[in-house]
Amino acid sequence: MAKFRFGLETLLRHREDIEQKERDELLRLSYEYQLELRTRDDLIAKSRATMDEFGLKQKENPNPEEWTWYHLYLNHLRQEIGKSEKRLAEWDVKVQAQKAVVIEASKKRKTLASMKSKKEKEFFLALEKQEQKEVDELVATRFSLKEPGY
Repeated sequence: MAKFRFGLETLLRHREDIEQKERDELLRLSYEYQLELRTRDDLIAKSRATMDEFGLKQKENPNPEEWTWYHLYLNHLRQEIGKSEKRLAEWDVKVQAQKAVVIEASKKRKTLASMKSKKEKEFFLALEKQEQKEVDELVATRFSLKEPGY
């Protein structure tokens, strides 16, 4: 019995490897994006906590010298949040670009996989027809041997 062979199997495996490599890169970029998102959220939480603490200090101790330190720290946090927002935007662009690369790699792999599937179906259909033809010939030969008068 003949065995199915797909001539482009090596190319298909290569495309699968490329797709996996691109998916891994997408995961890495997504991870970096999530880290930056957590960093920004932590800065926002620090800013809110500092604002709350500053509000309490203003009520307890009306010392303008101490308020200056709070203002400086809050300005620093705002700047860091702004920088983090810029980095988030950059990471988002990178992630979206990598998603497009993964989609393209997936399309190329799926094209070859569907070609393989189609060729495989054609092969097995032809094999089935050949087997049916051989069975028909065998039955016809047996029938003609049993009935010598015909």
